[in-house]
Formats: sequence, C-alpha cells, structure tokens
Amino acid sequence: MDKNIGEQLNKAYEAFRQACMDRDSAVKELQQKTENYEQRIREQQEQLSLQQTIIDKLKSQLLLVNSSRDNSYGCVPLLEDSEARKNNLTLDQPHDKVKSRIPKEKESKVDCAAGLFPKGNK
Repeated sequence: MDKNIGEQLNKAYEAFRQACMDRDSAVKELQQKTENYEQRIREQQEQLSLQQTIIDKLKSQLLLVNSSRDNSYGCVPLLEDSEARKNNLTLDQPHDKVKSRIPKEKESKVDCAAGLFPKGNK
C-alpha cells in the first residue's frame, strides 16, 4: 500500500510541477505580448501626434493663403490635394517652383484649354 501511495504522490507532484511551468510560460508570453502591444500603441500615438501637427500646420497655411487671396487681385490657383501629394509639393514653395513641377501633360491640357496647342498637335 505504501508503494502505491508513493507513486501517486510522485505523479501528483510531477503534474503540479508541469502545471506551474505551463503557468509561468503563459505569464511570460502574456507579459511579452503586452509589452509589444504597448510599444506599438506608443509608436502609433506618436505618429498620430505628428500627423495632427502636420494637419494643424497645413490648416494654418491654408488660412493664411486664403486670407491673402481675399486681400489681393492676382490669385495663384492651388493644385488639388491629390496632385500636390503626387508631386510632393508644400504650400510654402514659391509659385515658380510649383508651376515647374506640374507634369507636362497637365501643362498641355492648360495650353489647349487656352487655345494654344502643344508642339506636334496642330
């Protein structure tokens, strides 16, 4: 009978030991995942903050451009947002740099609309 009780105790102890190791492993994995998620959240919050700063700066520049446009007679048309992004333009670039970076096909469309034809399309 003592031999049977000893085997049962050994099995129970081994099962307890394995359960403790599994628990420790699960806790460690959970801590690692939590740290990774917290780091990703911090990075995304920093990125969001930076993007909000850029949006605020662009809004203030747009207000400045609009207010100066209202106070002047010669207006410089702004590119649409998608065109400005495609050409990597910013609102604080001089007009001649902005115009020089307009793709040739856009200039051609403007010339045709004004009654002027691009070279070779007469």
